[in-house]
Amino acid sequence: MSNRPLALRSMLAIVALVAALAAIAIQAAGGSAQTTGKTLQLVAHTVKKAGFFPKGRPHAGDRFGFGDTISGDDTGLDRGVCTFVGGKSLCNVEAQLSKGSLSLQGFVIGKLSNTPLAVIGGTGAYDGANGTALVTQVSKSTTNISVTLK
Repeated sequence: MSNRPLALRSMLAIVALVAALAAIAIQAAGGSAQTTGKTLQLVAHTVKKAGFFPKGRPHAGDRFGFGDTISGDDTGLDRGVCTFVGGKSLCNVEAQLSKGSLSLQGFVIGKLSNTPLAVIGGTGAYDGANGTALVTQVSKSTTNISVTLK
């Protein structure tokens, strides 16, 4: 049981990453000159049957996955996979939004409270997107994401 809370926290972190990607996508859609320094607000809601977790206590190299619906300044869904690395998780998240897709990546440690994640790219209206997403876990199933595009 004690492993499940850690996995849920990591999953929420990934959800936040996806939401951050969605926010970045919205900024990128308006044009880089207009969106520089702009912040977007997104909310990720966990989809219960979209995830997977290792059986038993997680070990380095074990993976878990998650999925969320995204609302706020843009809408869509995300899917993420995290790999346990020591006392943290390296997470990769792909978000499918109404105007394109976004990719996020970063390390997640413990509870998410303004945890920074990198926006590493996008497609469609978000082609070439980059910036930082700050992820904060609000509850077991909800994560707020504040995305700032460069």
